[in-house]
Amino acid sequence: MDATKYKDATVRRGHTYHYYYSPAAAGKPTLLFVHGFPSTSYDWARQVAHFAPLGYGVLVPDCLGYGGTSKPADWAEFRHKLIADDLVDLVDAEGLADVVAIGHDWGSALVSALVHHHQDRFRAFAWLAVGYLPPSPQAFDLDALCATLKAATGSEIFGYWRLMNAPHGPALIEEKMDSFLQLIYPVDPESWIEHICPSGAVDKWLVDDRQPGRPGWLSEEDYNHCRQALLEGGMASPVNYYKAATNSGNLADQKEIPEERWHITKPVLFFATNRDYVCRPASFKQGFATYAPHAETIELDVGHWAQLEATKEVNEGLEKWLLKLPRAAVPRL
Repeated sequence: MDATKYKDATVRRGHTYHYYYSPAAAGKPTLLFVHGFPSTSYDWARQVAHFAPLGYGVLVPDCLGYGGTSKPADWAEFRHKLIADDLVDLVDAEGLADVVAIGHDWGSALVSALVHHHQDRFRAFAWLAVGYLPPSPQAFDLDALCATLKAATGSEIFGYWRLMNAPHGPALIEEKMDSFLQLIYPVDPESWIEHICPSGAVDKWLVDDRQPGRPGWLSEEDYNHCRQALLEGGMASPVNYYKAATNSGNLADQKEIPEERWHITKPVLFFATNRDYVCRPASFKQGFATYAPHAETIELDVGHWAQLEATKEVNEGLEKWLLKLPRAAVPRL
């Protein structure tokens, strides 16, 4: 992505965001791409390369904790409502009135927060891998969740969250960064069943320094860019997305969201990643059925990284959906 198109803005609560911005042609919306863990705005380079020449605006931030954006040490700074407010501040900084929000991984959770707190500011919403997450007015209990999932599916699924919450987690990941990246960006998506989902599995993988190589869909340039960004920024701040969730940091905010705001009244698109063994598409079926029954789903036979593994399918599917969107309302003067 063209480094000259990056900008910096300070949001209302004082953090600085580094973001890529290319303005829209007349009549085209701006696409707000929100990345997840462990990534930067560069995650969306292939989407920027596709949509910017078509006249779509693109606004792609390094999310809180990553790249050129502020990296708070306190997990409380990573409450989803706060980051959703930050993203709206970036939209306002560019004076945008016609925006489509698109999220992946933790970015999907942040796009869900945009629904809950700022739905009227967006024309439509799209999710990759992780679907819409309605508010949960219950305290988070990782032990109970892993036990329930183990009984129901045979897998803890979220066992890797323990390392993300452990004091030694960031340093171990940084020390074994190549091993970590080659697990997170897997040659075989099914490897996550054994090496991501069970408690302690990621620790063992990293201590053994396993390095099976990078997948064919991740170029050497992409790999090196991600590696450098994570090592330069460190992992202590990015793991706060997990700490905020595990410590029920979003609970108070979610309890205050009235139920009518759980429902999505705008157009919705979901890319289901059928070989994703953590963010399993079935996990989001009920949420969409209840709160966005009009949602369109595109199923992909890939793992977690849909925008990288199935770039052509994601770009074409997203483009066709965008072309079907109702026209944006004309702002009242």
